[in-house]
Order: sequence, then C-alpha cells, then structure tokens
Amino acid sequence: MWIWLFGLAQIVICLLLQVTARRKYGGQLHIQTFPIRMKILFPSSYYVIDKLQLLERFPEFTSKIHHKCMTLYGRNLSSQGSKWFMAELISASMVCLFVVTVLAILAGDDSSLLAFGVVAAIGTPMMMVRDLDTKIRKKQQRMILELPEFLSTIVLLVNAGETVNRAWIRCVHAKPNMSDSPLFKELLVAVHELEMNISFTKVLEDFSKRCALHEVSIFASTLGLNARRGGNDFVVSLHSLSLELWQRRKSVSRTLGEEASSKLVFPMVLIFVVVMVIVAAPALLMMNE
Repeated sequence: MWIWLFGLAQIVICLLLQVTARRKYGGQLHIQTFPIRMKILFPSSYYVIDKLQLLERFPEFTSKIHHKCMTLYGRNLSSQGSKWFMAELISASMVCLFVVTVLAILAGDDSSLLAFGVVAAIGTPMMMVRDLDTKIRKKQQRMILELPEFLSTIVLLVNAGETVNRAWIRCVHAKPNMSDSPLFKELLVAVHELEMNISFTKVLEDFSKRCALHEVSIFASTLGLNARRGGNDFVVSLHSLSLELWQRRKSVSRTLGEEASSKLVFPMVLIFVVVMVIVAAPALLMMNE
C-alpha cells in the first residue's frame, strides 16, 4: 500500500513543480539551444537546481560537467550548458524512478523492484555523464580523421601559389555539405573571422581553443609559426606535419576497426548458440524416442 502512496506522492510533487516552474522558467524552452531530450520536465528540474542550489553545493562536479559540455558543444553553450545538462540528469532520474514505481505496483507492491528503481535513478545520471565522454571521444576521433585531408588540400593550394588565408577559405567553401562535421563547423567559424579581417594568428589561436585537441593545436601552431616565414621551409614543414597527421589517422582508423570487430563478438556467439540448438535438437529428439 505504501508503494501506491509513494507513487501518488511522486505525481503530486511533479505536478506542483511543473506548475510552479513553468511560470518562472517556461520561457527557457524557447530560447535555449542545448539538445535536451526531456523538454517536458525541463522547467521543474531547472527549478529544483535553483531552489536547492546544486551548482554551488557541488562545485567540482559542476566544473567537470561544464568542461565536458564546452568541449562537446562549444563555447556558445558554456555559460548555461552545464546547468541545462544537470537539469536533464534530474529529469532522467525522475522518469526512471516513476517508471520503476509503476512496475512495482503492477508486480503486486514488490518492494525489491522499487529498491532497484532507486539504484537505477542514481545510476542513470552516472551513465549519462559517461555518455558525454563517449561523445567527446567520437568527436575528437572524427576531427583527427578529417584534419589530414584538410591539411593536404591546403598544401596543394599553397604549392599552386595561393596564400594560406585564401587556401583556408577555398578549402572550406569547396565543401558546403559538411555542416554535420565538427571540424568543418570550427573551420567555418574561422573563415568568417578571416573574412572580417581578423589577424591570421588570432584566428588560429581561437580555432585551437575551440577544438581543444592536441593534433589541432600542433596544426595551428605549425601553420602560424611557418606562415610568417614563408618560402620552402613553410612547404616542407607542412609536408612533415601532413605525414604525421596521416599516421595519426591510420592509428585512429585501426582503433575504430578493432572496436567494430569487438562489437560483432556477441552477435556471432549468439548465432553460434542458435545454430548449435538447431543442429542438436533433432538428435536429442531422436535419442528420446
């Protein structure tokens, strides 16, 4: 009976939070650009964060989330991105606890199932935080895969007599269909800065900070240092950097291939078990006869 009361209390509290929070934070849904997956519960979760002052009480956790969101979504979301993501963590915990509570009621007031729901409500935010690390790793791997090709194109254009600035702009404008690429998004921002006559050194510095990747930092520093010198040394340094980045791309591609093959192990084992059952079932039936 108490599980029914617990579930009813969850509904009442959630409704009260929604009514109170929508009056105060309903407009946040229309102006925020963070990719929130549970927008219905966003105002109430946002209200809980402000009311309990969770950002101030857990500064270390907040700083980690802030850094991860800034690396994944860029500096445009760095001011509010961590708070929006923490609101999503609270929403996920609320949904998980409510769903398991309903399942416990349907199972005949099973308290063990409700205890599992409490554990799941605590573990779900941890899994979502780990998912951020996975997304960051995939984004960085994709940047590493795309950077050598971009550098090789710049080398070809510079050898043909183009300036580095114009070569950069032509490389980005030559691929207008790469809007989903994390590297070309940052390259496009750099192109806008170059077209506004911002110094090339400043553009490279901002580009390196936005990407927050070791290979991009080497690329930007090498390009910035040697662009001032010019001459044959500049082309030679770009060639050596291009070879280094292509080797890095090969290692990343090899890692991705190993990860893909490891994901196929479980389906192969499952298929093997099914085949063994199909082959052995007639023999077992004949033995029983």
